[in-house]
Amino acid sequence: MINYLSDTHVHTHYSPDADQDATFSAYIKQAKKLGLKQIVFTDHVDFDAAHPLFKDTINFDEYTKDFIESTKDETDIDVQLGVEIGYQRHVKVDIIEFLKKYPFQHVIMSIHYIEKKDLYTKEYFLNKTKEEAFSIYFEKVLEAIKTIDDFTVIGHLDYIPRYSDFGDYDYQVYKDVIDEILLELIKKNKGIEINTSGYNYEKRQYPKKEVIERFIELGGRKMTLGSDAHKVSDLKRYYEQLKQTLKKEQR
Repeated sequence: MINYLSDTHVHTHYSPDADQDATFSAYIKQAKKLGLKQIVFTDHVDFDAAHPLFKDTINFDEYTKDFIESTKDETDIDVQLGVEIGYQRHVKVDIIEFLKKYPFQHVIMSIHYIEKKDLYTKEYFLNKTKEEAFSIYFEKVLEAIKTIDDFTVIGHLDYIPRYSDFGDYDYQVYKDVIDEILLELIKKNKGIEINTSGYNYEKRQYPKKEVIERFIELGGRKMTLGSDAHKVSDLKRYYEQLKQTLKKEQR
């Protein structure tokens, strides 16, 4: 069951691509206004980031102090400390050590870089066919799940069309590797994130409806919901559209 009273993917001003007014306190105030019962802060950590904006990692000693100070008196809403960790094989030791160092209650593991190339700048897609680019991406997601244990959900599982010029993909073409991803998540008692930011791009959530249906069919039950907010006004965005998309699955 999807919890529409929760937003578990929220970026504050600590993330370099987020609005500078997006503070812990501002988000909490907006969450109450929107009737949310839970909010999880999940700022970016990408070791050896290909994009220069993310080269400097957030100082999480300062971050956690600010989080604790900003939320210490909060009783009306469940506020959790989380993180969105970007997977790359060559920094797996850094990832494992970092996740053990801080008391995260929710960890989103995402893929932002492949082959030390950025999906956002489209460098990754150069000299690749659609099938090559998408197949490698899904294989990298599978590798991340098998390599890292200390995470809660896989983030925006199939958002790769967002930055490519190839358009969306057909689930049946990549069914074998996607099903393996879903089975591995279930085996490790992990979940999928339903991320509504996709409505800005493919006019759908991540992952697509067929993938969510297949996850449930295979026995998956852990699903979290997040807006991937980078500014306060993004909080809980597109939840109503998602309800309409997934209405059949909620019966």
